[in-house]
Parts: sequence; C-alpha cells; structure tokens
Amino acid sequence: MTRPNGCPAPRLLSHAVEYQAIYRTYRPQRFSEIVGQDHVTGTLSREVTEGRVAHSYLFAGPRGTGKTSTARVLAKALNCPDRSSEGEPCGVCESCVAIADGSSLDVIELDAASHNSVEDIREMRVSVSTVAWGGGAKRVFILDEAHMLSKAAGNALLKTLEEPPEHVHFVLATTEPYKLLDTIRSRTQRFDFRQVPVEILVKELRRISDAEGYVSDDLALTTVARRAAGSVRDALSLLEQVAALGEQRVTVDGVNRALGLADAEAFSRLANTIIERDAKGALELVAELSSQGVDLRRFVAESISSLRGVFLAHYAPNLAEVADEPESTLETWRAMAKVLSPAEVLRAVDQLGEALVRLREGREERLMIELTLLRLTRPETGFDAQSIGVRLDKVEQTLRRMAREPRSVEAPAKTADTAHPGEPKLKAAEKREEPIVEEAAPESSAKQRMSEPPAEDPAPDSAPDEPTVLPQLDSLTIQEFEAIWPALVASVRDELGPRRLAMFREASPGHVEDSTVVLVIPEHLTFHLAQISSDPTVGRIVAERASELLGGTVRIVFRSAAAPTEETDEARAPNKDELEEGSSTTDPSALVEGLLGGQVIDDLP
Repeated sequence: MTRPNGCPAPRLLSHAVEYQAIYRTYRPQRFSEIVGQDHVTGTLSREVTEGRVAHSYLFAGPRGTGKTSTARVLAKALNCPDRSSEGEPCGVCESCVAIADGSSLDVIELDAASHNSVEDIREMRVSVSTVAWGGGAKRVFILDEAHMLSKAAGNALLKTLEEPPEHVHFVLATTEPYKLLDTIRSRTQRFDFRQVPVEILVKELRRISDAEGYVSDDLALTTVARRAAGSVRDALSLLEQVAALGEQRVTVDGVNRALGLADAEAFSRLANTIIERDAKGALELVAELSSQGVDLRRFVAESISSLRGVFLAHYAPNLAEVADEPESTLETWRAMAKVLSPAEVLRAVDQLGEALVRLREGREERLMIELTLLRLTRPETGFDAQSIGVRLDKVEQTLRRMAREPRSVEAPAKTADTAHPGEPKLKAAEKREEPIVEEAAPESSAKQRMSEPPAEDPAPDSAPDEPTVLPQLDSLTIQEFEAIWPALVASVRDELGPRRLAMFREASPGHVEDSTVVLVIPEHLTFHLAQISSDPTVGRIVAERASELLGGTVRIVFRSAAAPTEETDEARAPNKDELEEGSSTTDPSALVEGLLGGQVIDDLP
C-alpha cells in the first residue's frame, strides 16, 4: 500500500512480515525518487526515452549515494512495457515488481568482492549468452564493488564488456574507480555520484520521518544529515537509531547521546580556553565530556572541523558559499575569528591533528587530549617553533598596545603597584605630543603631505597637565641629525621589538628637507622598505624619539636608496657597529615574567 506521493504508508508489523530497515523500505523505485543525483537520473531517463542506452555503465561515487538503486531503476525502465514518456518505470507491472523483489531472472546482481576470480567471470559470460526470460526483455548485470576484481578477472571481462549481445547491459558500481583497469574504464560510460548536500538530505529525512510518524526537530535532522556526510543510507540508519533511542522522538540531545557527540557549546568553550590561556578550564572541559560519555576521539575531529571554519572566516568573505553549514554556525565561526589570530588557529589545528594521529595509533585517549590542550593553553610549555612564534606575537601585540596608550606622569613605583597581574610593569614616562609621521616613498607625495598642517592629538581625559608641545625645527641639518643617530637607534630598540628593529637597522640618514628627515634603505632591500612603509608604528616611534633628542618636532620619511635624493656625503653616515646601547625604561625581568607567564626561581651559579 502506498500513499499518493509514492511514499509507503506507515508499516504495520505482524508476525508474518519481517521487519526491514527504513533505508531498504524507502529505496528509490523511480528516477525521480533518487535524491541529489539529478545530473545522473536526467541523463539516464533521456537515454531510455530516446533508445540510446549504452551497453555498459560505470557508477562511481561515495557510499550511500544511490549507485545500486539507480542501476535497479535503470533495469526496471529498460524492461517496463508501460514506462512513461519521461522514461520512468510504472512500478506495478510484473517486470517492475519482480525487479523490486529481487526475483527477476533478467537482473543479475553480483558482488565483485566474492566473485573476483577468472572462473566467476567465465560463469558470467555463459549467463550473458543466455536469452532473456521475457520476450524482448533486456538482461542487466549489476556488478557491485567492481574495484575488487582481480587483474586477471578484469582482463577476462574486457571482451564481453566491449561487445556484449544486444539484449545485455552492464552496470559497474564502485567507490574507488581509480582501482579499475584503464581498459575497463574506457569501455564504459561513467557517471560520478556526488555527496548529497545537507539541505537536500534534511528535506528527505523530514519526508521519511513524517511518513514513519517520528516527532523530529529540524536541528536534530540537520545534525544527522551533517554526520552522514552526504550518504543517504547512513542518514536513514542514524535517523532510525536515534528514533529508537528516543521512543519515536528525534531531538538534538538524542542525536548527541546516540552518536557520542559533544554539543556546539563545547567547541565555543574550547576556543575560549585557548584565547584566555585557561588550562584549568580546558582540563575541566575534557573531564566533563568524558563523564557524559562523549567520544573523545570524535570530539577532537569535530574540533578540527570547527577550527577550520574559524580559519575560513579569516580569509573567506563569502563564507556561506565555501562552507555548507547553517547560518548560526557561520556566525559562531565569525565571532571566534575576531579573537583568535590565524597563527593561533593554525597551531591549534596542527596540535589537535597530531593528537588525532596518536589516538588512532591506540594511545590513551584522555591523557593525549589533556596534554594537547595544555600545550594549546600554555604556549610556554612548548619549545616548538609555533609555540615560540605565538609567544613572540603576544609580546609584539603588548608592546604595540603600550606604545598606543597615553603615558602618565606618575612615579614608577605607583605605576608598578597598579599594574594588573600577568601584564608587564613599566615605568612611567612623560606625556609627549605624537609627531606627524610620513610613510610615503615617492618624493612628490612626500612634499604634498608636508604642505598639510600637522594634526593635533587630543589629550586624554585623565591627564592633569597639558602635554609639552615641541617647536618645529625648520633649520635642521643632516650633520645635527647624524650626531644623535646612535642615541636614536639605542632609544627605539625596546619599543620597536626584534622584528621591526631588524628592518629599521638597515636604514641610514639620507638628507634633510626642512623639518623632514629622509632615511634611506638599500636599493635591494625592497621587502624591508615595503614592510616599514606599511607599518606606521615604526615611523611614529622614530619621529617621537628624534624629536625628544633634537628638542623640536621632526618628520620621518623612509625611501629607497635608488630614489632621486640630494647629494649626500657617505662619510657622514656612522658605522652600525659604533651604535650605542641606550638605557631602557623597561625592566627586562618584569617584562619577560609578565608577557610569557614565567616565574623567577633562582639565579644560576
């Protein structure tokens, strides 16, 4: 008994009827019922209608996407005397019913995994020469898992596959087409079956769930569809399992319990522990998931998938087109991307990937995951290049933040007392007006910007005194600037940081244009010039310190040594080896202890 839409009515079980899994009950019987493979079914139905059916087909694709079901529907269409004008079998004639029941003598299904010898192929060749059971009928041989054929068996099949009798058609189904012989692939018409998208799979699950009388949540069906990874058969099996667990109810909690999955909140908590360097919270998360019966190995795999989404959110503006996920998941990824840097995401993916490999080797699950999360939340415990890179990034970010913050005129001791735990304790410095920094390399644009009036930075509300405004130097000479150059390099050493300082040390005084000092970088160091020009912090810090040493406001411009400049005397440039070590206002021990989470124990003898 069927419903008007072709869907079987809810099953009434009796002692005489054996129960069937729902993926067998709802196996497609027509081309239109095959889910997510319109590019295949449309072509096959057109070939049947036009009488241009190939003698052999190769159906390749992932498991559960309808390869064998499509082969059966094709066999029904070829043998149905009452098929429609669109090439659809009627489903009620004697031939269609026999093929659906598996009792037809004209449709022979073979499993290549158990029929992969030359002797098996010989027996099949004998069957090929046999006349079809019905007058004018077609004999269809469906060879499942065709990649399991041995090389000798494949070679024995070649001649029959190339020139079968007119009433014989072959359909080879496989999940690994690359394992087939090239000579077999070249003799078949190939169709590639694709993984069914989540949206289409959810609609099919909803249809079958309503037909079975299940009470299902949309989010639960989406979770089942995502877990099935594009396989209709896997999705229906999971749906049946969850419904049996929840007494005909399909909910998100039921799906998580049946499959051992962690809820979406667990991945957000994992990201927060990495951001906040919360090792305690990470260990508590693992303990909680373990007590709930969550599959920890699957949790690691799902965490990698979630972090992949965060990485995509960093670099893919069209995230909805790249990732096949609901909008709520995409918004969660975007929120995580705002607080997790790409370096941290890549490091977390690498660490979790290595942990997953160890778990597959049979290591102790909980211990390996806890050690991995400790390395993620405490980079100072690792000595690999990625851990050191993350710590250096943190140092540079803190230094840049300190450079942007206004400096108070309070005493150093008071500043140290009010510092937050885990942050560097810096001595106070006098407030200064930020000089105007120019980044343009071309000389014409530099002169254009110099003609603009300097911008004034508003004083902080908390500042009790007005900042000291230094006069602009209009009569500065290159000799005066070269005199303070060694002290200038020493004074910016701490503020620039290792990476910026390495690039800045390649610069040298070029010439002076009114109150603008041109620093030149060797012609072959184009990367250094591009990095310094794109980073306004370098020019601002150098201009600040130069203004202090000269007693007046100056501008700093970086240019290539190949750019046209005024004649300069190379003898005036000081030797870099003669640069002086300036006195730093930062306590190095306190800076290391605050930024890297270290603790001074004892001095080595």
